[in-house]
Amino acid sequence: MSDCLQMNDSPMYQKLASLQDIKNLSDLTKNNVRDILRASLRNSDLEIVELGELKDMSGTNDAFNSSICSLQVKVRLGSSSSTKKPEAPSTESSSDATQATSETAAASGDNESSPEPAAKPTSTEDAKEENTAVAEEFRTFDLVVKVPPKASFMRLMHKLTKPFLNEVTWYLDMVKQIEFVEKDMHESSFKLANIVPVCYHAYSNYYAGEISDKCKCAPWFCALPFRSSEEGILLLENVTKRGYKMFNKMSILPLDHFLLAMSDLAHFHGRWLTYRWLGESGKLGEGSWSPDYLKQCLNTQKRPPRAVYQKLLKGTQKTVLKILELEGKTEYSDRIRKFFNVTANVQLDQFMGEVTTPIDTCCHGDFWSNNIMFKYNEEDKVESTMLIDFQLINYGHPAYDILYLLYLSSDAGFRDSNMESCLEHYWKTFSYYLEKYSPDEFKYGWTEFKADIHTYKSIVFVLATTLLPNVLSDIQVEAGGLLALRDLQRKQAAELADSSKSSTKEIKRRVIQLVEEMMRDNII
Repeated sequence: MSDCLQMNDSPMYQKLASLQDIKNLSDLTKNNVRDILRASLRNSDLEIVELGELKDMSGTNDAFNSSICSLQVKVRLGSSSSTKKPEAPSTESSSDATQATSETAAASGDNESSPEPAAKPTSTEDAKEENTAVAEEFRTFDLVVKVPPKASFMRLMHKLTKPFLNEVTWYLDMVKQIEFVEKDMHESSFKLANIVPVCYHAYSNYYAGEISDKCKCAPWFCALPFRSSEEGILLLENVTKRGYKMFNKMSILPLDHFLLAMSDLAHFHGRWLTYRWLGESGKLGEGSWSPDYLKQCLNTQKRPPRAVYQKLLKGTQKTVLKILELEGKTEYSDRIRKFFNVTANVQLDQFMGEVTTPIDTCCHGDFWSNNIMFKYNEEDKVESTMLIDFQLINYGHPAYDILYLLYLSSDAGFRDSNMESCLEHYWKTFSYYLEKYSPDEFKYGWTEFKADIHTYKSIVFVLATTLLPNVLSDIQVEAGGLLALRDLQRKQAAELADSSKSSTKEIKRRVIQLVEEMMRDNII
């Protein structure tokens, strides 16, 4: 499964014309990684002490949108006084630094990787300063390396949706664009850059403009085979080294985790909505994007032809009907058929951007517990979040992200007890941006918000019943070849029929609960 390869290390260093020449895994040589870190830290004296091997870190069925590896790099910062840390804290290993300090003190002058021995300090304070200087001489960077998937079926679909381009655009542009808004916001300590990993390098062939659309006048099904596949690479901070952990996706996310995630999501939505409004009124300043360009960048998920989504709906309908049959709930089958054949097709207009609302903003697009990492204090209480995976960012109603989290990371019991309090908690933060930054004569309140939540339930129900049987499955699906979708559905059907597996039981439990909940609320 792993797409991680051994890195080639050329003994001869040739200066790159640009860091954008680093385009794929094979380009991660020792010298190229050095140049990336030099540029990021603004330290021309930085040298690589040790470059580790790439190790696969993709979870089961988590590698459809990209292949993910880890990479550890140990560096010596050198004597440059202009070293500057990245915008967010870089990963630093105190144990490695301590080890480097002791090794340096014991090493002889013949060791070229160690500095010359310093004169014996004359005081305790001098000794402290010397040890600090030596310890800071070395640093360990733990990185996550992402590249587009290798499976032919996924590469074909990504020619339409371009998820890797989305994430590269997020790190290269959007994190900087939001600063046009945040620089004047002093009421909250929240900063978007603080809840996303540091990006050290990003490249996409679509972003770099290396792709020409030679067949743009041809029908999509004719042009698609001739369109270039996504190529690129991302080097990101591995935030697990800062204490962030991924919650077990098979478990229900606790209420305190939900409330913290809802608060950060409300800031996320509110700040991008403020960006849109200030852009529409011409108040963002030089270098900012126009509202139309922002929407264009965020709408890649809505570019695939309607037929692609209709095919997806048919597959999801079969899965839900199969689960109803296996669980003896066939009395719901007729209403499920009507929903997928009629209602869901009509509501594709909302998902594909043909319907707008007053609070449309940038949405994360894949906001569930597997893409939210949590950090805990000494008492094991959750205290902060880190958002990852921005490949499905889109332009739409905030309800998309809110319900996505509630339907994929909780169950009916949790929603019955806590959904209202989660929505109120979100609204408490989000409404601040409406009150302070909305245009004149803007009218949108709690009543309208709740009505929109009800409307979007059917859209996210389709997404949840599509995704849950895949993301909760413990059977690894190798999506290779043009018949991969058919193979995936066959493996899915075989797993659902195996009632002895705990993952199968959980998948069926959550899907049945969603069906019953939607029927109770007159959604289907």
